Order: sequence, then C-alpha cells, then structure tokens
Amino acid sequence: MTTKVSIYARESSDDLNKSPPIEKQIERGMQWINENGYELKFIFKDDGYSGGDWKRPDWLRAIQEAKGKHYNILWTWNQDRIARDTEQFLHFYRNLKDNSIKVISDTEGEVNMDDVGGTAKHISLAMAAEIYRKVTSEKVKRTYDRKKQDADKKGIPVIWGRKRKEINMDDVVRLRNQGLGYKTIGKMLNINFQKIRRELKLHNTHQEVTLNNTLINGGS
Repeated sequence: MTTKVSIYARESSDDLNKSPPIEKQIERGMQWINENGYELKFIFKDDGYSGGDWKRPDWLRAIQEAKGKHYNILWTWNQDRIARDTEQFLHFYRNLKDNSIKVISDTEGEVNMDDVGGTAKHISLAMAAEIYRKVTSEKVKRTYDRKKQDADKKGIPVIWGRKRKEINMDDVVRLRNQGLGYKTIGKMLNINFQKIRRELKLHNTHQEVTLNNTLINGGS
C-alpha cells in the first residue's frame, strides 16, 4: 500500500526571517515526497496565520483528516510551522499519533515523543517557539504604543503595518497574454504569485460585471 503524505505549510508576517515563503515550503515537501516514492494526499496551508492561532482553518482540517485516517505522514518544514504554543503543539501531535500518523519535520527529522529524550527535545522546541512568539508580540505592541503616542501628539492618525504593495493590473494582464505563468510574473514584479493570481481573478470578475452592466444598459 502506498504511503500517503500530507504537507502542512504556514507563513505569517513574523516568519519572514525564520522560514522560507509558504510556496517554497510546499515545493520542498513535494520534493521530499518524490524522493521517497510516496503519494501526496493533501496540502494544508495557512497563509498569514500566527502559530498561536487555534482557529487556523487548514490546521484544523489536518486534524480532522487525521481522525479519518486519510493519510499516513504529515510533513512540515519545521516544528514551529505546526504551532508556536506548547499546549497547541501537544494537542496536534497527540491527535495525529492516536491515529498512527507520523509527523516529519524537514529540519528536525521525525517528531517522535515515545521516549524521554524525544519528549524533552520536542517540548523544549515548542516552549522556545512559544516564548519567541510572545516576545515578538510584546515588541510589536510596544512599538505600536510608541507610534500611537507620537501620532496623538502630532494630531495625525497612526500609520501601522507593512505598506501594501500595489499591483499594476495592466502589466499583469499584458504578461499573462504573453503566456507567462504566475510564478514568472511574480518574480518579474517582485510580488507573491498567489497574490497576483487572487488580484487577477478579482480584476477579471470586475471587468465581467462592468461589461454585463454596459450591455444591460444598452451600451451607454
């Protein structure tokens, strides 16, 4: 019977210097599956979700599919993709173990807590990830508070978060009409290809609605 592997990938704004982009995580997971002659079952991905969020949709789906025994191995880039919360990590791990599903980390190997050494190792990693998340959260809050105080003194609204990178849809449409793929366009424009795909879909929907309204109104 073929071993069925599911990939779990996650990326949030504070992961930019710790893990590869989500598409690179998935790419490496696919490579690992092919190298071992396994079969891909599911790709679970939570893009833009914190590792402390218990309501990540694909994180929950990975547990649900595990309960149905629909795959044999869960592959992930590293342990903190699964969780940056000790209790949350243990909840996930136990749900998969109870259904005979192995967890494989590309950077740390098999996540195995059957002995004291493995338990100590992986709980320590989970605790370190949780501490990192909390320290980062506190730093962000302090930075926001300082910016808000400065903005209040100047009587201006606080500017917060990363500046949204605008996409020139005319360029995207032109490049797509040349037969270029989303990944190629993303590299050319230095924008995540998934974002380009989403924005183009919205753009095409808007164009279709506009055309339909024009036809309904007699071309006026």
